Amino acid sequence: MLERRQSTRMAYFTSAQLMNDGGSWEGAVRNISTDGMFVETAQGFTKGERLKVEFCLRHSRQTVEMAAEIKRVTPEGVGIQILW
Repeated sequence: MLERRQSTRMAYFTSAQLMNDGGSWEGAVRNISTDGMFVETAQGFTKGERLKVEFCLRHSRQTVEMAAEIKRVTPEGVGIQILW
């Protein structure tokens, strides 16, 4: 498979909230980079859907909220691009 990511993803484990106008869902961040992350979630999202992602930085315990777009959907979760 051709690697299209521009940034290297690193393993990262923390809980996350995925939010849009339809509600809020729990997820678990499994990896992260400067421009995206993979979040395990049972919620069915669609490619191109925009949402807010909120998660806690493990070491500082600071909560981060950012706009994001679903770029990949798998049975395990979603690949998210951070919208800077």
